[in-house]
Amino acid sequence: MKAQQAFDRLVSRDFNEALSEDVKSVALAVWHENFVPDISQLDSNSARSASYLLDRLMRYNCVTPEEQKKLLNVVALLSRKFGLETATVVSLDHRVDKYARKWGLKSDLKLMLRAMLPYQTRHYR
Repeated sequence: MKAQQAFDRLVSRDFNEALSEDVKSVALAVWHENFVPDISQLDSNSARSASYLLDRLMRYNCVTPEEQKKLLNVVALLSRKFGLETATVVSLDHRVDKYARKWGLKSDLKLMLRAMLPYQTRHYR
């Protein structure tokens, strides 16, 4: 429940306003607790942020292939439901993470995710 609440807060506002505790909570849940968020209440703006967040988090080697597939299915569902196209809305600001640009966002979580390095191992815990 804590991870879901943190996920909802993260995707409902600009990532420049993200709290590090929310990022940590969601990242740890995805990486080590097989967390797949409930996306049923998202609107189209939150869907882009959610797609970016999951797309980014599932790329770390601490996520098993089975979990990656579950998260990829969530991203695909969001893309279909909201008609998100990754190649059409791209920010030209190269200071923004390429995955955030891919989803048409103007802010990202790359600095906060760098701080999560100690947790990005399969042996964490």
